[in-house]
Amino acid sequence: MNTIDILAIISLVIFYTFMIGRILLLYKKGVKVWVIGDKSKKLLEKIIEISLVPVLIVWSAFVIIIALHIELPPIVSNYLINVLWLKYIGILFCYTGLIIFFFALVSFGRAWRIGIDEKNSNELITTGIFKYSRNPIFVFMGLYFSGITLIYPNIIFTVLTILTIAGIHVQILNEEQFLQKRFGEEYIKYKKQTRRYL
Repeated sequence: MNTIDILAIISLVIFYTFMIGRILLLYKKGVKVWVIGDKSKKLLEKIIEISLVPVLIVWSAFVIIIALHIELPPIVSNYLINVLWLKYIGILFCYTGLIIFFFALVSFGRAWRIGIDEKNSNELITTGIFKYSRNPIFVFMGLYFSGITLIYPNIIFTVLTILTIAGIHVQILNEEQFLQKRFGEEYIKYKKQTRRYL
């Protein structure tokens, strides 16, 4: 393992520490964080939301296996491009994304949910990092997945990153419709002031 492999694994540990830590903290306070796959949602919404966990598990397993240099079939182990400076840009993307994720969790407070929570969305978060991006957690995901793909540019990570970013965009569009219905003029004003991504 080299420095880049170690930094990639550490970034994964930090991500799971932030996510699982926040979920446990909110559950302790009686907040239901996990609202994925609600029966009232459209089929495409359900598929995107439900596929999140398996994709994340497969993604994480591949990061660890590749970082540890465990022998894999050529489709996974062969890089499309192998340039050292791109790997460092990948590390920069991962850690920049993690900083954004941290500040998004702090700004969300008790309002953070995984999925669209139609029953308990009582507050529109527009402060903290949400002043600069309407979707900082999705910005983090895009940066993080892209960063790992730059570090380990194989066909699997490239395809998963493209699918994830496309899925994120669809999820954002669904959330925007929901938030506009829920908050009306307040959300429209927020949309005009703050960009969707950055």
